[in-house]
Amino acid sequence: MIKKVALFGVLSIVLLLVINNRTPFLQPEGGPWSVGFGKSAVFPHKIPVEKNPRYTLEQLKKQEDSTIFLADPFFIKERDTFYLFVEHKKTKPNGDIALLTSVDGVNYNYKGTVLTEKFHLSYPQVFKYKNEFYMVPETKGAGHVLLYKAEHFPYGWKVCDTLVKNRILKDPSIFLSDTLNILVGSDDHLNMYLFEADSLFGKWMPHKKEKVLMGTEARAGGRFFADKKGLLLPVQNSTEGYGFGLSLYRFKFDKGNYTVNREYPFFLKKSETIKEFNAGMHQIDIQLIGGKYYYVYDGNRLQSSEQNLNIRGPLKWNYVDFKNWLYQQCESFN
Repeated sequence: MIKKVALFGVLSIVLLLVINNRTPFLQPEGGPWSVGFGKSAVFPHKIPVEKNPRYTLEQLKKQEDSTIFLADPFFIKERDTFYLFVEHKKTKPNGDIALLTSVDGVNYNYKGTVLTEKFHLSYPQVFKYKNEFYMVPETKGAGHVLLYKAEHFPYGWKVCDTLVKNRILKDPSIFLSDTLNILVGSDDHLNMYLFEADSLFGKWMPHKKEKVLMGTEARAGGRFFADKKGLLLPVQNSTEGYGFGLSLYRFKFDKGNYTVNREYPFFLKKSETIKEFNAGMHQIDIQLIGGKYYYVYDGNRLQSSEQNLNIRGPLKWNYVDFKNWLYQQCESFN
């Protein structure tokens, strides 16, 4: 009996050490968020965050001193102007959507709040569809995935449709084409789900294989990007807490079925040399414009050198990651 108890104790310690090595129990506390941007002649397999220009919370506070948060950048280029939409939070409970503009993609000017609601807003994925401007922000506080349209771009955003009703989903990411219309979003339990429709204004329904990912990488961190091999989706990594890093996942669709594979692990992660990004990074928006790739991303700064003890999170995340691995093995076997 004593030997069994001792063996169980040793195995438990080994398991905890393995979990701690993968997802540490001591985790840093992130502070202010900032935005970075850059461009490349080829697809940027590595983002040079140390060399790229940045727009920091301190810069924004010079124009809007009540600002306490800046993150989730999405952009669209129209004619000669870059329009950068971000989650923006002032000294109030909920976040809203703010706008910055630039003519060179480097020097941005703050233009103020462009969308606010009674509930929290973030993740302002903006896009052009049939010569009109739309936005799918995170609207989990409303209990639905809402679609907004600009009455006079880049202002005048109004709800024009409900894409997914009665589903509380974080960071919905949408992709539209002549042959494929999909949307992914994640719940509060580390699950990513897939929906499909025949058009933007069609009926959005759960895919027959609705659950896409589970665990520490199961929440979108940017818009879909199409290339010759299929679709890439940035996915957040939370192994060392929220906003730690980001990987790229490859989606391939064929006759109503799809596969998902992690193609670029830790495409973005914390920078040891850039203070604005030394806690982690969690979103990127990459687009091909005029034959070159332009991208924007965000990251946060360490609040202090102290680390907080978190035991429940790593145990839960590793358990769900293991479930996700089993789920994927069963799917590939079938």
